Amino acid sequence: MHAPSPARPRSPVTGPLVVFVLAALCAGVMVWALERQEHAQQRTQVADMAGDHVQALQRAIELALSANNALVALVRQGKGQVTQFEEIGTQMLPFYPGIAAMGLSPNGVVRHVVPRQGNENSVGFDQLNDPRQGPESARARESGRLTLAGPMELVQGGLGVVGRQPVYLEDTQGHRAFWGFTYVTIRLPEVLAAARLPQLTQRGYHYRLWRIRPDTGEEQTIAASTPPAGPDAVGRSLTLPNGQWTLSLVPIKGWGDPGVLAMRCAVALLFALLMTYLARLLFELKAHERGLAYQVAQRTSEIQATQQQLRATVDAIPDPLFELDLDGLYCSVHSQRAELLMAPADMLVGHNVTEVLPAVAALSVMDVLNEAHAQGWSTGRQIVLDVPSLGATWFELSAARKATSPSAKPRFIVLSRDITERKRSQEQLQLTAQVFDQSSEAIVIADAAHTIVRINRAFTRITGYTEAEAVGQSVRLLTVAGADDDFHADTVYAQLPQGGSWEGEAWGRRKDASTYPQWLSVSSVRDGNGVVTHSITLFRDITQQREAQDRIQRLAHFDPLTNLPNRALLAERAHRHITDEQARGGTLAMLFLDLDHFKNVNDSLGHRIGDILLVAVAQRLQSLLRPQDTVSRLGGDEFLLLLPATSAAAAADMATQLLAAVAQPFQIDPYELTTTLSIGIAMYPADGESFDTLYQRADAAMYRAKQNGRNRYGFFTADLEARTARALQIENALRRALERNQFELHYQPQVSLTTRQVVGAEALLRWRHPELGLVSPAEFIPVAESSGMIVAIGEWVIHTAVRDTKRWLDLHLPLRAVSVNVSAVQFRHPQLPEMVTRCLEQAGLPARRLELELTEGAAVDDPAAALAMMDQLHDRGVRLSMDDFGTGYSSLSYLKRFQIYKLKIDQSFVRDLEEDANDRAIVSAIIRMAQALGMQTTAEGVETDGQLEFLRAQGCDEAQGFYFSRPLPADAFEAYLRQQQEQQSSSSG
Repeated sequence: MHAPSPARPRSPVTGPLVVFVLAALCAGVMVWALERQEHAQQRTQVADMAGDHVQALQRAIELALSANNALVALVRQGKGQVTQFEEIGTQMLPFYPGIAAMGLSPNGVVRHVVPRQGNENSVGFDQLNDPRQGPESARARESGRLTLAGPMELVQGGLGVVGRQPVYLEDTQGHRAFWGFTYVTIRLPEVLAAARLPQLTQRGYHYRLWRIRPDTGEEQTIAASTPPAGPDAVGRSLTLPNGQWTLSLVPIKGWGDPGVLAMRCAVALLFALLMTYLARLLFELKAHERGLAYQVAQRTSEIQATQQQLRATVDAIPDPLFELDLDGLYCSVHSQRAELLMAPADMLVGHNVTEVLPAVAALSVMDVLNEAHAQGWSTGRQIVLDVPSLGATWFELSAARKATSPSAKPRFIVLSRDITERKRSQEQLQLTAQVFDQSSEAIVIADAAHTIVRINRAFTRITGYTEAEAVGQSVRLLTVAGADDDFHADTVYAQLPQGGSWEGEAWGRRKDASTYPQWLSVSSVRDGNGVVTHSITLFRDITQQREAQDRIQRLAHFDPLTNLPNRALLAERAHRHITDEQARGGTLAMLFLDLDHFKNVNDSLGHRIGDILLVAVAQRLQSLLRPQDTVSRLGGDEFLLLLPATSAAAAADMATQLLAAVAQPFQIDPYELTTTLSIGIAMYPADGESFDTLYQRADAAMYRAKQNGRNRYGFFTADLEARTARALQIENALRRALERNQFELHYQPQVSLTTRQVVGAEALLRWRHPELGLVSPAEFIPVAESSGMIVAIGEWVIHTAVRDTKRWLDLHLPLRAVSVNVSAVQFRHPQLPEMVTRCLEQAGLPARRLELELTEGAAVDDPAAALAMMDQLHDRGVRLSMDDFGTGYSSLSYLKRFQIYKLKIDQSFVRDLEEDANDRAIVSAIIRMAQALGMQTTAEGVETDGQLEFLRAQGCDEAQGFYFSRPLPADAFEAYLRQQQEQQSSSSG
């Protein structure tokens, strides 16, 4: 791009014109100043001349007026009587030139005048009452000073002025009294002669002597030339007793000299023209210089613009730019990102690439230069450098040969583009592709029309469709219907353009037309404009998970051995039936059944035969019940029957039928077994109005039946309260157990099945009473719960357990955490989280070191409250586990929502693992379910190698039981930990 040619400099006009105006203005000001100065000097000279004449006039008038002083002295000397006045006055006149007459006016009336001749008319003139002179005469009398009246027409004729001096004399009392006037009459022509006014006209001036009349304020001309001085006159004033007289002068030819003024104006014009000519020459010279400067500036601007464009182009390149010669020598370096350079730019210049770059990278650069030298350019070659500030960084090199003179060594412009992010993206894409293909979940990508465009291997494995068979199919063909009819393919996929998504269970269809449950997730993919372009469908086969959940749900409400409802389900039904009977005023029976001598069957024939017998007994019991009745297995050989709308007589009849049915032999190959029942009956509402009360009293009645010989039934009666007395004794003793330090903790180790090392311990409460002996927890824990003392006891247990754990951790013993059982009553206490936190803080133990085990029933009565309590404990860092899992009382309906991290497999399932396939299936299901939910598992009651190996093979995490150690007191457990520590040290050494 070429810059436009500069315009030819034009002859300057405005500048010289301005100079002419300014020069003319300056010259005019100078002429005006000179004229003004000379005019002022002339006026000053004229004013001085007027002053001379005024002074002469003033001396003449003042001399004439001074005659009054002599006359006043004469009157006062004669005390008002003047004799020989004419003689004295006649002698005085020669001494006062200009006086036409002088006289005395006693009381204002002229009585004496000299000369008499010519002034006869003035004798008798009343000066105070005369219309013209009266006012001035009165002012003179009042002021007591000399006054001058006139100019005016005199009585004796002619124009003149009268000087009056009032005379005051003292009377006999010393008071001043007006006597009259002395006066002198001055004729103006005679006194004006002293001022030589006519000479002014001869000297070339008009004049006018004038005053302001005090009575009218008008100007009064006293004397003037012809014509008189005009308004442009200068003057001087003389002060007289009756005011000021002014002499005004003006030259007859006027002020100034027109000839001199014309000459000066001509000189000023010549000066302005000369300055204008010089200015024009100067402006033309400057214009020429500016034209040259403009051309230079234009050329310079074009050069700078080109340089700036080149610099901007180079600066716009975000990647390093190098200039290299054919030998690999750096000639120049430019980079907006200094961090991409192996060294500062100024340090690279003058060095060879072999000195700066690693050998492999330097060789690649030289190959690029040689290729560019051969064909003019080179692109696409990549190198990786360990850049000091960035680490491993990938670059893509592009080179082009630079135009030089034929004799010069070839040079090349090399662009080194940072492609690290591109490389990472490629690696990420490769990783994503691997994840896509190797994912265990099926992944389906469909376009906006819901046509399959890509699948992964898991899709083929789950459905049987190959990629060739699936691509092009509609994703709607891969599902049948949603679980519980909540998935509708048309609706779900129609919502995707609006940003919808769906996740849940659905039924999938395989290539062989078989269906299977799947967990399905559908979401949309948008482009940069927010438009849905694809959908992603992920699903997995959850057949095994559904089966495990069904088994778990079965375990939650039914006894796994007999398939009878467990205690939790029975409690729910009991609450409902009690409410119904209460509403209609009916009765309800609860029967507690216990097989007599069932332990003998287990001990003699083994647990397998015992379990078969229990199943057979359950079947016979069920065969006798009505549809509304419920029989539940509590555990072991205990059963509980709930008979709604049943009287006591009907309950007794049912008990008789049960006894007879169970007494019939059971054929269990190769054995024929006979057993009997002991039955306790409690009636609602006579024996209790709650499930727990009826349960306890039916239990008490059953024990009485056993005591009475077994194979019988009995109703709860008042004499059974003896057992309550025992409970009261236990309760009273419990109230003092804490303060008397009768409680102690035993610890049973929990061992990792992977490392065979101790990882934790369960704290077990023991009560050693001085009279009652070692009281079973099964006896005093229910009493503590019913009395509310379990809260204080539980706090002591937690406090002691965390204190012991802190001590062992400080001793670096191999222990990660301690678990403490929490009863249902204690778990429902609102202050439990604060109490746990307080105990941990007092001991200085981190919350993760404490595990709380929920006892049976903790989450059954109020699942919502249990969930809230678990959330509080979890938020404080305390871990929770579910104890005795699978026994039937611990509810699993909320298991997915509970903050549980571990399931403890009850020892009743572990005991017969080696013989009972059902127990093995249950334990395996629990372990798989826990793994699916992200939970750990701990097996309780491990006693044999076979049990241990089965649990390890199934993936159980931890175990505890007599196989490892019995529960030990704190000191013994500490010694046990030290022994384990020594064994670990010796094995590692």
